[in-house]
Amino acid sequence: MVILELGRATIIEISKKTKIKRTTVYDIVLDLMRLGYVAEARNGKRRLFIAEDPMVLFNKSEQQLLEFKNIIPILSAIHSQAVPKPTIRFYDGTLGVRTIMEELLNVENKEQLFWSSISDLVDFFGNRYMESWVKRRIKRGILSRVLLTKKTKVPDIYMQSNEKVLREIKWLPKSYVFNGVVCIFDNKVGYISSREESLGFIIESKEFSQIMRLIWDSSWQMIV
Repeated sequence: MVILELGRATIIEISKKTKIKRTTVYDIVLDLMRLGYVAEARNGKRRLFIAEDPMVLFNKSEQQLLEFKNIIPILSAIHSQAVPKPTIRFYDGTLGVRTIMEELLNVENKEQLFWSSISDLVDFFGNRYMESWVKRRIKRGILSRVLLTKKTKVPDIYMQSNEKVLREIKWLPKSYVFNGVVCIFDNKVGYISSREESLGFIIESKEFSQIMRLIWDSSWQMIV
């Protein structure tokens, strides 16, 4: 803006006008030159900097935008073929971790595989939310298969194992006591802690979820 106002100016003149150190001004002007916003001219030994005509800049930007639009189909095709990179999302506190529970209701393959302490879920989110969550899961036709720890002490609504509630339960050995919940769904593995730690995360990875699914399946088959 200062160069535009002055028409043409030296580094010293720009520095005085903006009250910015000359070394900083010089770096900024060099960046503007690289971007094509400023041109350089010589007047004897004086080095002058001239702002480009705004209309010229506008036309350049418009041309660049047009060129970018032309290659969008190519970029989109490359992007769609790219291998998705694994991601990890962390959540904290009741409201944050509830995001995981809501995501579990949007599974594409309509199946959830749990290692679970249901008592921790009820304690974490409250019975009212969990009863509502179970009803929504059933309404959406999502099968819940659960490897349940013996420490679980909750209302009967969470203990039913039949087609009506779309839930299959197998009890883990008494020695298998743990806090929190691990769930495998689609290409994701989620973890929800007990209320004491109040955290959770989702790992989205096809390879990792396949490994966890194999481990879960092995555990399920071993329990009669």
